[in-house]
Amino acid sequence: MKKHCTLKCRSLVAATLAWALTMPAWAAQPAEAPKASEELRATLRQHHDALNKHDLKALLALYADTPNVALMGTGPGEFWKGKAAVEDTYKHYFETFKTGSLSHECPEATGFEEGNDAWLMASCVMKDTDPDGQPREFGLNISAVLKKEKAGWRFQAIHFSNLAGDDAPPEEDAAPEATPAPASEAAPKKAE
Repeated sequence: MKKHCTLKCRSLVAATLAWALTMPAWAAQPAEAPKASEELRATLRQHHDALNKHDLKALLALYADTPNVALMGTGPGEFWKGKAAVEDTYKHYFETFKTGSLSHECPEATGFEEGNDAWLMASCVMKDTDPDGQPREFGLNISAVLKKEKAGWRFQAIHFSNLAGDDAPPEEDAAPEATPAPASEAAPKKAE
């Protein structure tokens, strides 16, 4: 009597076959991260330009035509899923800087495209003017997953990350400074 491969068995065979077929592609990846294509960089520029203009319609048009898009910020709770949540988040972003004051330079960008899927990472210098008219400059790291649609590359997910204030991480080689204990706690007391 022959046993038929169960659904679990077929899934395992399919996963193993997919791994074996794509392994040569992984091995062929260059050791150095590839530069982001001009198309991916252009999509990022379009995003920043629409953000600068407070153009909500243009921003949302740069997202994939699927309901499960996502936007993530730096801190806890900064994770917005779905187009309605993403739209609401951009409305709140608009309140944090004056229209037309945002400029950006993203000299460091890497990415990779395969078929209709891509990823992009960029390190940017952003400048804007806050609602009180004070100029600001800050670093912004961006990572994104994109998919190719009829209109071009569209964001499936974007993650923005920037440190605010003096919360920068310590230098990698810097040892933490030792803090001496107060004199009364310097040495344990002897039991009598």
